[in-house]
Amino acid sequence: MRNFSGTTAKTFRDVLGLNADSDVLLEHYSTAGMQRSADVADNASSEFEDAGEHQRKLAAERWDNPIIVTTMVEFLETVMSARGTKLRKFHNMADSVIIFDEIQSLPMNTINLFNEIVSFLSKITNSTILLCSATQPLLEKTKRENLLLSEKPDLIAETESYEDKLRRTRIVASTENKSCDELGQIIYQQARKDGNCLAIVNLKKEAREIFQCLERLDVNHEFELIHLSTAMCGRHRTDCLNRIGALLDPGNPKPVICVSTQLIEAGVDISFACVVRAMAGLDSIMQAAGRCNRNGESVEPKNVYVYPLKDEDSMERYLPDIAMGKQLTLQIMENYPGKDLLSSNILEQYYDMLLRKKDGNGKGGYTDCPIRGRAEGATTAYDLLSFNECDRSQFTNTTGEKYGLCFAQAFQTVSDNFHVIPDVTHNVVVPYGQATELLDMLHRGELSEKISVLRRLQEYTVSLFDDDYHDLARKHAISLANEDFGVFLLNEEYYNDKYGVVREAEMPLLLM
Repeated sequence: MRNFSGTTAKTFRDVLGLNADSDVLLEHYSTAGMQRSADVADNASSEFEDAGEHQRKLAAERWDNPIIVTTMVEFLETVMSARGTKLRKFHNMADSVIIFDEIQSLPMNTINLFNEIVSFLSKITNSTILLCSATQPLLEKTKRENLLLSEKPDLIAETESYEDKLRRTRIVASTENKSCDELGQIIYQQARKDGNCLAIVNLKKEAREIFQCLERLDVNHEFELIHLSTAMCGRHRTDCLNRIGALLDPGNPKPVICVSTQLIEAGVDISFACVVRAMAGLDSIMQAAGRCNRNGESVEPKNVYVYPLKDEDSMERYLPDIAMGKQLTLQIMENYPGKDLLSSNILEQYYDMLLRKKDGNGKGGYTDCPIRGRAEGATTAYDLLSFNECDRSQFTNTTGEKYGLCFAQAFQTVSDNFHVIPDVTHNVVVPYGQATELLDMLHRGELSEKISVLRRLQEYTVSLFDDDYHDLARKHAISLANEDFGVFLLNEEYYNDKYGVVREAEMPLLLM
Protein backbone atom coordinates (compact mmCIF):
# COMPACT_ATOMS: atom_id res chain seq x y z
CA MET A 1 0.00 0.00 0.00
CA ARG A 2 1.46 3.28 -1.09
CA ASN A 3 0.68 6.47 -2.90
CA PHE A 4 0.30 4.62 -6.17
CA SER A 5 -0.33 6.76 -9.21
CA GLY A 6 -2.60 5.81 -12.05
CA THR A 7 0.59 4.98 -13.98
CA THR A 8 1.44 2.22 -11.51
CA ALA A 9 -2.05 0.74 -11.71
CA LYS A 10 -1.74 0.88 -15.51
CA THR A 11 1.52 -1.08 -15.24
CA PHE A 12 -0.28 -3.78 -13.24
CA ARG A 13 -2.99 -3.94 -15.88
CA ASP A 14 -0.45 -4.18 -18.69
CA VAL A 15 1.49 -6.98 -16.97
CA LEU A 16 -1.69 -8.93 -16.18
CA GLY A 17 -3.38 -8.23 -19.49
CA LEU A 18 -6.32 -6.38 -17.93
CA ASN A 19 -8.29 -3.70 -19.73
CA ALA A 20 -9.31 -0.44 -18.05
CA ASP A 21 -12.83 -1.74 -17.34
CA SER A 22 -11.72 -5.00 -15.74
CA ASP A 23 -13.10 -5.61 -12.24
CA VAL A 24 -10.03 -7.67 -11.27
CA LEU A 25 -8.19 -4.53 -10.13
CA LEU A 26 -9.75 -1.74 -8.07
CA GLU A 27 -8.06 1.63 -7.60
CA HIS A 28 -9.22 3.25 -4.37
CA TYR A 29 -7.39 6.34 -3.22
CA SER A 30 -7.94 8.59 -0.24
CA THR A 31 -10.27 11.52 -0.88
CA ALA A 32 -7.87 13.85 0.94
CA GLY A 33 -8.11 17.15 -0.84
CA MET A 34 -11.85 17.01 -1.56
CA GLN A 35 -13.14 15.20 1.54
CA ARG A 36 -16.07 17.48 2.38
CA SER A 37 -17.22 17.55 -1.23
CA ALA A 38 -16.96 13.78 -1.48
CA ASP A 39 -18.92 13.31 1.74
CA VAL A 40 -21.70 15.59 0.48
CA ALA A 41 -21.84 13.65 -2.76
CA ASP A 42 -21.78 10.22 -1.12
CA ASN A 43 -24.54 11.22 1.30
CA ALA A 44 -26.78 12.34 -1.55
CA SER A 45 -29.78 10.27 -2.56
CA SER A 46 -28.78 7.07 -4.37
CA GLU A 47 -31.83 7.24 -6.64
CA PHE A 48 -29.81 9.43 -9.03
CA GLU A 49 -26.87 7.04 -9.26
CA ASP A 50 -26.40 5.04 -12.40
CA ALA A 51 -25.55 1.33 -12.20
CA GLY A 52 -21.83 1.93 -12.82
CA GLU A 53 -21.51 4.51 -10.04
CA HIS A 54 -23.44 2.30 -7.61
CA GLN A 55 -21.15 -0.63 -8.42
CA ARG A 56 -18.05 1.53 -7.92
CA LYS A 57 -19.23 2.62 -4.48
CA LEU A 58 -19.95 -0.97 -3.45
CA ALA A 59 -16.52 -2.10 -4.67
CA ALA A 60 -14.80 0.72 -2.75
CA GLU A 61 -16.72 -0.20 0.41
CA ARG A 62 -16.09 -3.94 0.19
CA TRP A 63 -12.61 -4.32 -1.30
CA ASP A 64 -13.65 -7.72 -2.63
CA ASN A 65 -11.79 -7.40 -5.95
CA PRO A 66 -8.81 -9.75 -6.39
CA ILE A 67 -6.34 -6.83 -6.55
CA ILE A 68 -6.71 -3.55 -4.63
CA VAL A 69 -4.43 -0.58 -5.33
CA THR A 70 -4.74 1.96 -2.55
CA THR A 71 -2.73 4.29 -0.30
CA MET A 72 -1.38 4.05 3.23
CA VAL A 73 -3.70 6.93 4.18
CA GLU A 74 -6.79 5.06 2.97
CA PHE A 75 -5.67 1.80 4.63
CA LEU A 76 -4.99 3.34 8.05
CA GLU A 77 -8.13 5.46 8.10
CA THR A 78 -10.15 2.40 7.07
CA VAL A 79 -8.94 0.15 9.88
CA MET A 80 -9.12 2.92 12.49
CA SER A 81 -12.64 3.96 11.56
CA ALA A 82 -15.84 3.16 13.46
CA ARG A 83 -17.93 3.61 10.32
CA GLY A 84 -19.52 0.51 8.87
CA THR A 85 -18.89 1.64 5.30
CA LYS A 86 -15.14 1.55 5.98
CA LEU A 87 -15.00 -1.51 8.24
CA ARG A 88 -16.93 -3.47 5.62
CA LYS A 89 -13.60 -3.87 3.83
CA PHE A 90 -11.85 -5.47 6.77
CA HIS A 91 -13.01 -9.09 6.40
CA ASN A 92 -11.88 -9.12 2.77
CA MET A 93 -8.31 -8.59 3.91
CA ALA A 94 -8.35 -12.10 5.41
CA ASP A 95 -6.43 -14.78 3.49
CA SER A 96 -4.87 -12.06 1.33
CA VAL A 97 -1.39 -11.02 0.31
CA ILE A 98 -1.00 -7.39 1.43
CA ILE A 99 2.03 -5.50 0.17
CA PHE A 100 3.07 -2.27 1.88
CA ASP A 101 5.54 -0.52 -0.40
CA GLU A 102 7.74 2.37 0.77
CA ILE A 103 7.04 1.35 4.37
CA GLN A 104 9.58 3.91 5.58
CA SER A 105 6.93 6.55 4.79
CA LEU A 106 4.68 5.24 7.58
CA PRO A 107 4.04 8.20 9.93
CA MET A 108 5.97 7.64 13.14
CA ASN A 109 3.01 8.44 15.36
CA THR A 110 1.09 5.48 13.89
CA ILE A 111 3.80 2.81 14.26
CA ASN A 112 2.34 0.94 17.24
CA LEU A 113 -1.19 1.04 15.81
CA PHE A 114 0.10 -0.24 12.46
CA ASN A 115 2.07 -3.02 14.17
CA GLU A 116 -1.05 -4.22 16.01
CA ILE A 117 -3.17 -4.15 12.84
CA VAL A 118 -0.80 -6.08 10.60
CA SER A 119 0.05 -8.55 13.38
CA PHE A 120 -3.68 -9.25 13.74
CA LEU A 121 -4.10 -9.64 9.98
CA SER A 122 -1.16 -12.03 9.84
CA LYS A 123 -1.74 -14.18 12.93
CA ILE A 124 -5.55 -14.15 13.18
CA THR A 125 -6.89 -13.69 9.64
CA ASN A 126 -4.13 -15.68 7.89
CA SER A 127 -2.99 -12.82 5.66
CA THR A 128 0.53 -12.63 4.27
CA ILE A 129 2.09 -9.22 4.93
CA LEU A 130 5.07 -7.91 2.98
CA LEU A 131 6.85 -4.77 4.19
CA CYS A 132 8.95 -3.37 1.34
CA SER A 133 11.53 -0.60 1.37
CA ALA A 134 15.07 0.17 0.38
CA THR A 135 15.41 1.71 3.86
CA GLN A 136 13.62 -0.78 6.09
CA PRO A 137 12.65 0.87 9.41
CA LEU A 138 12.98 -1.11 12.65
CA LEU A 139 9.24 -1.22 13.36
CA GLU A 140 9.65 -4.32 15.52
CA LYS A 141 11.98 -2.50 17.94
CA THR A 142 9.54 -0.10 19.56
CA LYS A 143 9.32 -0.56 23.31
CA ARG A 144 6.00 -2.35 22.87
CA GLU A 145 7.68 -4.92 20.56
CA ASN A 146 4.27 -5.60 19.02
CA LEU A 147 5.19 -6.46 15.44
CA LEU A 148 4.98 -10.25 15.18
CA LEU A 149 7.51 -10.96 12.48
CA SER A 150 8.03 -14.40 10.98
CA GLU A 151 10.88 -16.56 12.26
CA LYS A 152 12.88 -15.63 9.15
CA PRO A 153 11.38 -12.30 8.12
CA ASP A 154 13.94 -11.26 5.49
CA LEU A 155 13.04 -12.41 1.99
CA ILE A 156 16.65 -11.80 0.95
CA ALA A 157 19.25 -13.27 3.30
CA GLU A 158 22.70 -11.79 3.92
CA THR A 159 21.86 -8.45 2.36
CA GLU A 160 25.27 -7.09 3.40
CA SER A 161 26.93 -9.14 0.67
CA TYR A 162 24.85 -7.35 -1.95
CA GLU A 163 25.70 -3.82 -0.79
CA ASP A 164 28.91 -3.52 -2.78
CA LYS A 165 27.77 -5.62 -5.73
CA LEU A 166 24.63 -3.54 -6.29
CA ARG A 167 26.03 -0.15 -5.29
CA ARG A 168 24.94 2.57 -7.71
CA THR A 169 25.70 5.67 -5.61
CA ARG A 170 27.95 6.98 -2.89
CA ILE A 171 27.04 9.64 -0.34
CA VAL A 172 29.32 12.67 -0.15
CA ALA A 173 28.08 14.52 2.93
CA SER A 174 29.29 17.78 4.42
CA THR A 175 28.57 19.45 7.76
CA GLU A 176 29.26 22.92 6.30
CA ASN A 177 26.10 25.03 6.25
CA LYS A 178 25.17 26.50 2.88
CA SER A 179 22.82 29.29 1.88
CA CYS A 180 20.26 28.69 -0.86
CA ASP A 181 22.40 30.67 -3.31
CA GLU A 182 25.50 28.66 -2.42
CA LEU A 183 23.63 25.38 -2.85
CA GLY A 184 22.22 26.64 -6.16
CA GLN A 185 25.75 27.24 -7.44
CA ILE A 186 26.80 23.72 -6.39
CA ILE A 187 23.77 22.24 -8.16
CA TYR A 188 24.52 24.16 -11.35
CA GLN A 189 28.17 23.14 -11.36
CA GLN A 190 27.29 19.47 -10.90
CA ALA A 191 24.63 19.65 -13.61
CA ARG A 192 27.16 21.05 -16.09
CA LYS A 193 29.55 18.26 -15.14
CA ASP A 194 27.03 15.38 -15.28
CA GLY A 195 24.49 16.64 -17.82
CA ASN A 196 21.57 16.80 -15.41
CA CYS A 197 20.89 17.11 -11.69
CA LEU A 198 18.10 16.58 -9.17
CA ALA A 199 18.08 18.82 -6.09
CA ILE A 200 15.87 17.94 -3.11
CA VAL A 201 15.24 20.36 -0.24
CA ASN A 202 13.11 20.38 2.90
CA LEU A 203 11.03 23.55 2.50
CA LYS A 204 8.99 25.10 -0.28
CA LYS A 205 10.66 28.45 0.14
CA GLU A 206 14.07 26.79 -0.33
CA ALA A 207 12.90 25.12 -3.55
CA ARG A 208 11.65 28.47 -4.85
CA GLU A 209 14.81 30.41 -3.90
CA ILE A 210 17.17 27.80 -5.36
CA PHE A 211 15.11 27.61 -8.55
CA GLN A 212 15.37 31.39 -8.94
CA CYS A 213 19.11 31.20 -8.31
CA LEU A 214 19.43 28.62 -11.11
CA GLU A 215 17.44 30.85 -13.46
CA ARG A 216 19.98 33.62 -12.83
CA LEU A 217 22.93 31.26 -13.37
CA ASP A 218 21.57 29.64 -16.54
CA VAL A 219 21.82 32.79 -18.66
CA ASN A 220 22.42 30.79 -21.87
CA HIS A 221 19.49 28.44 -21.19
CA GLU A 222 21.65 25.31 -21.19
CA PHE A 223 19.13 23.44 -19.06
CA GLU A 224 15.40 23.02 -18.81
CA LEU A 225 14.60 24.00 -15.22
CA ILE A 226 11.70 22.29 -13.46
CA HIS A 227 10.28 23.03 -9.99
CA LEU A 228 8.24 20.55 -7.92
CA SER A 229 6.45 21.03 -4.61
CA THR A 230 3.12 20.37 -2.89
CA ALA A 231 2.13 23.97 -3.66
CA MET A 232 1.32 22.49 -7.09
CA CYS A 233 -1.77 20.38 -7.66
CA GLY A 234 -1.40 16.68 -8.43
CA ARG A 235 -2.03 17.07 -12.16
CA HIS A 236 0.58 19.85 -12.38
CA ARG A 237 3.16 17.66 -10.62
CA THR A 238 2.33 14.69 -12.85
CA ASP A 239 2.80 16.82 -15.95
CA CYS A 240 6.19 17.96 -14.64
CA LEU A 241 7.26 14.40 -13.84
CA ASN A 242 6.21 13.23 -17.29
CA ARG A 243 8.27 16.06 -18.78
CA ILE A 244 11.28 15.03 -16.69
CA GLY A 245 10.88 11.44 -17.84
CA ALA A 246 10.91 12.57 -21.46
CA LEU A 247 14.01 14.73 -20.92
CA LEU A 248 15.84 11.84 -19.22
CA ASP A 249 14.97 9.34 -21.96
CA PRO A 250 18.16 7.25 -22.30
CA GLY A 251 17.75 7.20 -26.07
CA ASN A 252 17.81 10.98 -26.38
CA PRO A 253 18.60 12.68 -23.04
CA LYS A 254 18.33 16.45 -22.70
CA PRO A 255 19.97 18.72 -20.08
CA VAL A 256 17.56 19.19 -17.15
CA ILE A 257 17.72 20.38 -13.54
CA CYS A 258 14.83 19.62 -11.20
CA VAL A 259 14.44 21.32 -7.82
CA SER A 260 11.94 19.51 -5.61
CA THR A 261 10.74 19.04 -2.07
CA GLN A 262 10.82 15.50 -0.67
CA LEU A 263 7.69 14.47 -2.59
CA ILE A 264 9.98 13.03 -5.30
CA GLU A 265 11.82 10.67 -2.94
CA ALA A 266 9.47 7.68 -3.07
CA GLY A 267 7.37 6.02 -5.73
CA VAL A 268 8.88 8.01 -8.60
CA ASP A 269 10.81 6.00 -11.18
CA ILE A 270 13.33 8.49 -12.56
CA SER A 271 17.11 8.38 -12.80
CA PHE A 272 19.39 11.43 -12.67
CA ALA A 273 23.14 11.39 -13.17
CA CYS A 274 23.61 13.49 -10.02
CA VAL A 275 21.57 14.27 -6.89
CA VAL A 276 22.11 17.08 -4.40
CA ARG A 277 20.17 16.76 -1.12
CA ALA A 278 19.67 19.26 1.67
CA MET A 279 20.57 17.60 4.96
CA ALA A 280 17.68 15.55 6.36
CA GLY A 281 17.06 12.20 8.00
CA LEU A 282 19.28 9.37 6.78
CA ASP A 283 16.23 7.53 5.44
CA SER A 284 15.35 10.55 3.27
CA ILE A 285 18.94 10.84 2.04
CA MET A 286 18.95 7.17 1.04
CA GLN A 287 15.61 7.55 -0.73
CA ALA A 288 17.02 10.56 -2.58
CA ALA A 289 20.00 8.43 -3.60
CA GLY A 290 17.49 6.04 -5.17
CA ARG A 291 16.77 8.72 -7.83
CA CYS A 292 20.43 8.71 -8.92
CA ASN A 293 21.92 6.19 -11.37
CA ARG A 294 18.76 4.22 -10.64
CA ASN A 295 19.07 1.89 -13.62
CA GLY A 296 22.84 1.50 -13.45
CA GLU A 297 23.47 3.80 -16.39
CA SER A 298 26.96 4.34 -14.99
CA VAL A 299 29.08 1.32 -14.05
CA GLU A 300 30.89 3.50 -11.53
CA PRO A 301 28.78 4.70 -8.57
CA LYS A 302 27.59 8.29 -8.90
CA ASN A 303 27.86 10.87 -6.14
CA VAL A 304 24.95 12.12 -4.05
CA TYR A 305 25.99 15.39 -2.42
CA VAL A 306 24.46 16.35 0.94
CA TYR A 307 24.74 19.77 2.62
CA PRO A 308 22.94 21.30 5.61
CA LEU A 309 21.08 24.49 4.70
CA LYS A 310 21.09 27.63 6.80
CA ASP A 311 17.99 29.28 8.26
CA GLU A 312 15.78 26.21 8.66
CA ASP A 313 14.44 27.22 12.07
CA SER A 314 10.83 26.98 10.85
CA MET A 315 11.25 23.21 10.47
CA GLU A 316 11.14 22.78 14.25
CA ARG A 317 7.59 24.12 14.25
CA TYR A 318 6.14 22.90 10.96
CA LEU A 319 8.24 19.80 10.12
CA PRO A 320 9.53 18.47 13.45
CA ASP A 321 10.18 14.95 12.13
CA ILE A 322 12.41 16.25 9.32
CA ALA A 323 14.17 18.59 11.76
CA MET A 324 14.86 15.69 14.12
CA GLY A 325 16.07 13.49 11.28
CA LYS A 326 18.48 16.17 10.17
CA GLN A 327 19.96 16.50 13.67
CA LEU A 328 20.30 12.72 14.05
CA THR A 329 22.11 12.40 10.71
CA LEU A 330 24.55 15.13 11.73
CA GLN A 331 25.04 13.32 15.04
CA ILE A 332 25.78 10.04 13.26
CA MET A 333 28.31 11.78 11.02
CA GLU A 334 29.99 13.13 14.17
CA ASN A 335 29.89 9.74 15.96
CA TYR A 336 31.08 7.74 12.93
CA PRO A 337 33.35 10.03 10.89
CA GLY A 338 34.17 8.67 7.45
CA LYS A 339 31.67 5.81 7.77
CA ASP A 340 29.65 4.80 4.70
CA LEU A 341 26.22 6.36 5.24
CA LEU A 342 24.63 3.85 2.85
CA SER A 343 25.59 0.82 4.95
CA SER A 344 22.83 -1.17 6.62
CA ASN A 345 24.61 -0.91 9.99
CA ILE A 346 24.53 2.88 9.91
CA LEU A 347 20.86 2.87 8.89
CA GLU A 348 20.05 0.61 11.86
CA GLN A 349 21.90 3.03 14.14
CA TYR A 350 19.84 5.88 12.74
CA TYR A 351 16.49 4.14 13.22
CA ASP A 352 17.49 3.02 16.72
CA MET A 353 18.27 6.62 17.69
CA LEU A 354 15.07 7.86 16.05
CA LEU A 355 12.88 5.36 17.92
CA ARG A 356 14.52 6.16 21.23
CA LYS A 357 13.74 9.83 20.64
CA LYS A 358 10.12 9.23 19.67
CA ASP A 359 9.12 6.13 21.63
CA GLY A 360 8.96 7.76 25.05
CA ASN A 361 8.51 5.19 27.78
CA GLY A 362 6.47 2.89 25.54
CA LYS A 363 3.29 4.00 27.27
CA GLY A 364 1.71 7.16 26.00
CA GLY A 365 4.63 7.97 23.73
CA TYR A 366 4.58 9.57 20.31
CA THR A 367 4.50 6.19 18.53
CA ASP A 368 1.16 5.46 20.28
CA CYS A 369 -0.50 8.26 18.26
CA PRO A 370 -1.28 11.09 20.71
CA ILE A 371 -4.81 12.48 20.51
CA ARG A 372 -5.09 16.03 21.78
CA GLY A 373 -7.97 18.33 22.55
CA ARG A 374 -10.35 15.94 24.29
CA ALA A 375 -12.33 17.56 27.09
CA GLU A 376 -11.09 14.83 29.42
CA GLY A 377 -7.46 15.55 28.62
CA ALA A 378 -4.75 14.28 26.31
CA THR A 379 -4.25 10.59 25.68
CA THR A 380 -3.25 8.26 22.83
CA ALA A 381 -5.21 6.28 20.27
CA TYR A 382 -3.34 3.16 21.41
CA ASP A 383 -4.55 3.53 25.00
CA LEU A 384 -8.12 4.36 23.95
CA LEU A 385 -8.25 1.15 21.92
CA SER A 386 -6.66 -1.02 24.62
CA PHE A 387 -7.00 -0.50 28.39
CA ASN A 388 -8.25 3.10 28.15
CA GLU A 389 -6.77 4.27 31.44
CA CYS A 390 -7.92 7.85 30.81
CA ASP A 391 -11.65 7.08 30.60
CA ARG A 392 -11.54 4.42 33.32
CA SER A 393 -10.06 7.02 35.68
CA GLN A 394 -12.65 9.57 34.65
CA PHE A 395 -15.41 7.06 35.42
CA THR A 396 -13.98 6.50 38.91
CA ASN A 397 -13.57 10.24 39.55
CA THR A 398 -17.14 10.91 38.44
CA THR A 399 -18.94 8.02 40.15
CA GLY A 400 -16.61 7.15 43.01
CA GLU A 401 -16.70 3.54 41.81
CA LYS A 402 -14.20 1.39 39.98
CA TYR A 403 -15.04 0.66 36.34
CA GLY A 404 -16.12 -2.97 36.54
CA LEU A 405 -16.42 -4.10 32.92
CA CYS A 406 -13.73 -5.95 31.03
CA PHE A 407 -13.68 -3.80 27.91
CA ALA A 408 -13.51 -0.02 27.68
CA GLN A 409 -12.37 0.71 24.14
CA ALA A 410 -13.30 4.15 22.82
CA PHE A 411 -13.74 3.21 19.16
CA GLN A 412 -15.82 6.25 18.22
CA THR A 413 -13.46 8.72 19.88
CA VAL A 414 -10.49 7.31 17.94
CA SER A 415 -12.48 7.24 14.72
CA ASP A 416 -13.44 10.89 15.15
CA ASN A 417 -9.93 12.07 16.02
CA PHE A 418 -7.58 9.85 13.99
CA HIS A 419 -6.13 11.52 10.90
CA VAL A 420 -3.04 10.28 9.09
CA ILE A 421 -2.77 13.71 7.48
CA PRO A 422 -3.39 16.38 10.17
CA ASP A 423 -6.83 17.90 9.75
CA VAL A 424 -5.47 21.45 9.79
CA THR A 425 -5.62 22.19 6.09
CA HIS A 426 -8.08 23.82 3.71
CA ASN A 427 -8.57 22.36 0.27
CA VAL A 428 -8.97 24.58 -2.78
CA VAL A 429 -9.24 23.85 -6.47
CA VAL A 430 -6.58 25.68 -8.48
CA PRO A 431 -6.94 27.10 -12.01
CA TYR A 432 -4.75 24.55 -13.79
CA GLY A 433 -5.51 22.35 -16.79
CA GLN A 434 -9.13 21.25 -16.96
CA ALA A 435 -10.10 22.51 -13.49
CA THR A 436 -12.28 25.42 -14.68
CA GLU A 437 -14.04 23.23 -17.23
CA LEU A 438 -14.75 20.59 -14.57
CA LEU A 439 -16.13 23.22 -12.18
CA ASP A 440 -18.56 24.34 -14.90
CA MET A 441 -19.71 20.73 -15.24
CA LEU A 442 -20.71 20.69 -11.54
CA HIS A 443 -23.58 23.05 -12.35
CA ARG A 444 -25.30 20.71 -14.80
CA GLY A 445 -26.03 17.04 -15.37
CA GLU A 446 -27.20 14.21 -13.12
CA LEU A 447 -25.83 13.61 -9.64
CA SER A 448 -23.82 10.59 -10.80
CA GLU A 449 -22.05 12.80 -13.35
CA LYS A 450 -21.31 15.44 -10.70
CA ILE A 451 -19.84 12.82 -8.37
CA SER A 452 -17.54 11.70 -11.17
CA VAL A 453 -16.50 15.34 -11.72
CA LEU A 454 -15.72 15.76 -7.99
CA ARG A 455 -13.37 12.82 -8.13
CA ARG A 456 -11.63 14.23 -11.19
CA LEU A 457 -11.25 17.58 -9.38
CA GLN A 458 -9.11 15.93 -6.69
CA GLU A 459 -6.06 16.09 -8.94
CA TYR A 460 -6.58 19.86 -9.35
CA THR A 461 -6.72 20.48 -5.59
CA VAL A 462 -4.07 21.88 -3.23
CA SER A 463 -4.19 21.64 0.59
CA LEU A 464 -3.32 24.92 2.32
CA PHE A 465 -2.30 25.31 5.95
CA ASP A 466 -4.22 27.79 8.11
CA ASP A 467 -1.79 30.72 7.78
CA ASP A 468 -1.65 30.43 4.00
CA TYR A 469 -5.38 29.95 3.58
CA HIS A 470 -6.41 32.89 5.77
CA ASP A 471 -3.82 35.17 4.19
CA LEU A 472 -5.15 34.37 0.71
CA ALA A 473 -8.75 34.69 1.91
CA ARG A 474 -8.05 38.18 3.27
CA LYS A 475 -6.80 39.13 -0.19
CA HIS A 476 -10.03 37.80 -1.73
CA ALA A 477 -7.92 35.23 -3.60
CA ILE A 478 -10.30 32.37 -2.73
CA SER A 479 -13.95 32.19 -3.79
CA LEU A 480 -16.81 29.71 -3.38
CA ALA A 481 -17.08 27.96 -6.73
CA ASN A 482 -19.90 25.54 -5.88
CA GLU A 483 -22.14 25.95 -2.84
CA ASP A 484 -23.84 22.53 -3.15
CA PHE A 485 -20.57 20.66 -2.68
CA GLY A 486 -18.57 23.29 -0.78
CA VAL A 487 -15.87 23.61 -3.45
CA PHE A 488 -13.53 26.63 -3.25
CA LEU A 489 -11.45 28.03 -6.11
CA LEU A 490 -8.16 29.94 -6.03
CA ASN A 491 -8.01 33.06 -8.18
CA GLU A 492 -5.91 32.70 -11.33
CA GLU A 493 -3.33 35.37 -10.42
CA TYR A 494 -2.34 33.38 -7.32
CA TYR A 495 -1.40 30.21 -9.22
CA ASN A 496 1.92 30.21 -11.02
CA ASP A 497 2.83 27.80 -13.84
CA LYS A 498 6.28 27.29 -12.31
CA TYR A 499 5.62 27.25 -8.57
CA GLY A 500 1.93 26.50 -8.02
CA VAL A 501 0.16 28.48 -5.29
CA VAL A 502 1.79 31.81 -4.39
CA ARG A 503 0.74 34.35 -1.76
CA GLU A 504 1.99 37.28 -3.80
CA ALA A 505 3.33 37.63 -7.31
CA GLU A 506 6.85 36.89 -6.05
CA MET A 507 6.23 35.32 -2.62
CA PRO A 508 6.08 31.51 -2.17
CA LEU A 509 4.27 29.62 0.56
CA LEU A 510 6.59 29.02 3.49
CA LEU A 511 5.21 25.73 4.73
CA MET A 512 5.94 22.20 3.58
